Amino acid sequence: MEFESLRPFDGFSQLLLGGLILGAVYYVITIARKYQARKNLVLQHGCKPPSRYPVWDPFLGLDVVYDALRAAKRNTFIEEKISHYNDYGNTHSSRLTTYPVISTIEPQNIKTVLSTNFKDFVIGSPRRRAFGPVIANSVLVADGVEWEHARAFLKPSFSRSQVGDLATFETHVKHLIDAIPTDGSTVDLAELFLRYTADVTTDFMFGESILSQPHPEAFGRELTDACRIGQLGAERRFRLGILANLVPQGEFYRSVNKVHSYMESHVDKAIQQRHSQSDEKKDTNTNNGRYIFLNELVKMTDDRMILRDQLLGIFLAGRDTTSALLTNLFFVLARRPDVWKRLHRELDSLHGRKPSLEDIKGLRYLTFCLNETLRLYPIVQGTSRVATKDVILPTGGGNDGKSPVLATAGTLVIFHFAVLHKRKDLWGEDADEFRPERWQDEKASWVSKQSLTAIQQFALTEASYTAVRLLQEFTGIESRDSQPWTESLGATVSSANGAKVSMMK
Repeated sequence: MEFESLRPFDGFSQLLLGGLILGAVYYVITIARKYQARKNLVLQHGCKPPSRYPVWDPFLGLDVVYDALRAAKRNTFIEEKISHYNDYGNTHSSRLTTYPVISTIEPQNIKTVLSTNFKDFVIGSPRRRAFGPVIANSVLVADGVEWEHARAFLKPSFSRSQVGDLATFETHVKHLIDAIPTDGSTVDLAELFLRYTADVTTDFMFGESILSQPHPEAFGRELTDACRIGQLGAERRFRLGILANLVPQGEFYRSVNKVHSYMESHVDKAIQQRHSQSDEKKDTNTNNGRYIFLNELVKMTDDRMILRDQLLGIFLAGRDTTSALLTNLFFVLARRPDVWKRLHRELDSLHGRKPSLEDIKGLRYLTFCLNETLRLYPIVQGTSRVATKDVILPTGGGNDGKSPVLATAGTLVIFHFAVLHKRKDLWGEDADEFRPERWQDEKASWVSKQSLTAIQQFALTEASYTAVRLLQEFTGIESRDSQPWTESLGATVSSANGAKVSMMK
C-alpha cells in the first residue's frame, strides 16, 4: 500500500525528468549551432585570434582590474597602455571580470564599431553600471531606443541653441582676465579655467551663471570636490566591473547626492516657472529674448530625474572638457614661445578687435594648435562598446596582426585614443612632439573626424574664443613648472600639475 501511494507522483517525476532532458538537448543543440555558425564565419572571413594579454586569473581577470586601478592611482595609466600595445600588438585580447575583452587602436576596427556596424554594439552594462548612479538617464549612457529618444530629446534644443553666443563667453572671459595676475607672480590656470567653464556652462544651461570667478565661494570647494569624487568614483566602478558593489563607496554616493541636489534645485525652479507661466508665454522660445537650455528641455518633459541627469551630463562634459583642453593648450604654450609668437602674428589680422564666429573659423593656426592639443592630450583617453552579435573586425588577428578578428556577442571592445594618437606609423616619427604644422595637410585619423557632437562643438568654440582673448590681452607667457606633462585620469584627462605659469601684458 505504501508503494501504491507513491504512484501518482511517478508520472510527474517522469514528466519533469523528460523536460529536463529536452531542455538539456535543446541547450546542447543551440550551443552546437552557435559554434558551427562561428566556425563558418571564421572560415569565410579568414579570422585569426589576436595576441593575448597574459591574464593570471582566467575567470574574473582580477589581476587586470588591480593593474588598472594601480596605474590610475599612480597617474601612469596611459603610459602603461602604450607599453601593453607595444608588447602585445595594436589589437589584443584579455578579460575584465565576466567580459571577454578586445583592446584595439586600429582605425579600421574603431570605424567598424562606431560607424559601419554601429547597430551591432551598445554602450552596455559595464558603463551603465559604473555611471548609472551619477547620470542614469543621460544620453551619455543610453543604448538603443533609449539613446535615440535621449538624442531626439536634446537635439532640437542644441540645434536652436546659441552655440556661438560669443557675448556670453566675453562676459566671463573678462572675469578670467581680471583673475590672472600681471605682476609676474605664478598662477595655476587650471583652477581658473575650471571656474570659467563652470560659469559659462551654468549661464548657458540655467540662464544665470554661478559667477564662481568673481565669487569663488559660489561654486564652493565642497561642490567642486563632490563633482570630482563622483567622476573618479564612476571610472573606478568601471574598472572594478561586477566587483564594484563589493567595495565601500560611501564617499562616492555622498558626493553624487550633493551634485544631484544642486542640479535638482535648478530643475525644480524651472518646472515651477513653467507651470506658473501663461499659455502665451509657454510658447515663446526665450526668456526676455535670451535662449535658456533648461527652459527648452522643460517644454518637453517635467520628469525631474530625466532633466537632472541630462543637465548633469552636459554640465560635466561642458565644464571639464573645455577646462582640460585649455589647461593642456596653455601648458604647452608656456613651453613653446615659437608657437605663442606665431599665434600672435595670426591674430594681427583682427587689429585688436574681439573675434566673431567667422573670424574664429578663419584662424587656421589656432585650429591646428587645438587639434594638436587634442591629439597629444586627448580629453577622453578611450571608450568601449559591447557587441550584441558576432561581428568581424577587419584587422588585428594572427601573428602579423593583419587578419580579421571575430568579436563574439558579449565581447567588450575597448579602444584607447591616447595610444592611437601616438602611433608613429600613422603620425610620423615625431608623434610624441607638439607640432601644429602637421595639420596643414588636413591629415586626421577617421576617429578625429567623427567626434564633433553638439556639446563638443560648443566646447571647441568656447576654447577658441577664450584662447584668442587671452592672447590679445597678454603679450607673454612663461612656465613656472619644470615637471613634464603628467596625466590626471578621471572622466576626462587633464594635466595632473595644472598649468602653472606667469603671464605678462
